[in-house]
Amino acid sequence: MASWTKEIQGREEQRQLKGQALLRTAARLFNETGFHQTTLEMLAQRLGVTKPTLYYYIKNKDDILFECNRLALMQAQEALEKAQAEGTTGLEKLRVLVTRYVHIVTEDFGICLILSGDQALTQENRQALRTFRTTLDHTVRVMLEEGMRDGSIAPCNPKMVTFALFGAFNWIAHWYKDDGELKPEEIAEHFLSLFENGLVPRTKS
Repeated sequence: MASWTKEIQGREEQRQLKGQALLRTAARLFNETGFHQTTLEMLAQRLGVTKPTLYYYIKNKDDILFECNRLALMQAQEALEKAQAEGTTGLEKLRVLVTRYVHIVTEDFGICLILSGDQALTQENRQALRTFRTTLDHTVRVMLEEGMRDGSIAPCNPKMVTFALFGAFNWIAHWYKDDGELKPEEIAEHFLSLFENGLVPRTKS
């Protein structure tokens, strides 16, 4: 006979797994249809459950969006920590961050974060999202400044370069396809090469 503790753990694990599946399916629906156009009825149908079943895991559609965005932000935070831990120069840290960030914006939750924006969130959740974006922006500027000091990055305007980087990388979420020509790591390498080397051929001295 299974112990009471094991039974409880089993049920809780199943609930967590089902909750994760719900969020990932919802993120895909938001990405395909748009947040405002997606209904809980559509989500329930996609999952093969009844609409009342959804309320066992979530409060409402806004709650789902916030959780999807929170998971994407957690991934971005992990990318920041990974870059700081693994990079020894400003450029190396930036490369680690960019490579991981491109993976994030080509996955369900990252795409949802970019495409849905923050207007559908509550004021509190919207502020939390904007605060993290400010932190991310500041961290990249610090990496650029560090790279200029250690000689791994040429003199530049960190503010403008950061705008250019995120403008390019966030737009990936709008056009990326799972069955596309390039994998996320290849996309990251192409963009990094462009930013590091530019478009103009280097003249031989």
